[in-house]
Amino acid sequence: MNLQKYITETKVYYLSGQTPTNCNSIIFYNTGSSKVIIDGIPLTQLQQIVITGSIGELLVKQYSFEFIQTAESRNELTIIYKKYVS
Repeated sequence: MNLQKYITETKVYYLSGQTPTNCNSIIFYNTGSSKVIIDGIPLTQLQQIVITGSIGELLVKQYSFEFIQTAESRNELTIIYKKYVS
């Protein structure tokens, strides 16, 4: 059996922006209280989007995200990337 090694990388964002992927799967997790829009998909607090690839696939899209903040809300988007290693 030919096993492929991978790592996970976690990044936390507090400002609207973009993220390149270059990974096999990605999880967008709204860990703040502000609504966040990811490529047109709204996430409220504690909601997540999971995008997975099949074995050996590589996602190369750049995703945009924008926080919709109110006076009492807090921006925080946690992104987890699954990346293959050699």
